[in-house]
Amino acid sequence: MAHDDKDDSGLPVVWPFTLGAVLIVVGLVWFQIGFAFEDVGRALWQHYGVFWFGIVVGLALIIGGGIWNTLQGRRRRAALQ
Repeated sequence: MAHDDKDDSGLPVVWPFTLGAVLIVVGLVWFQIGFAFEDVGRALWQHYGVFWFGIVVGLALIIGGGIWNTLQGRRRRAALQ
């Protein structure tokens, strides 16, 4: 913030979105590396499992973070009235 207010309780939570995006990117990279390993005749451990885990958990974190921020915003607006 632009001033010296150290109270960040009114700010939205951003870590679920960041962690969700990182998990999705790691899942996609693992998916591509799995095919690269397959092209040279080797197998990558849990090729599809890590991919789907990253996608599903990442999306769950993003959706959960959106719901949490929506509920927090509604509570904050109700407290101001």
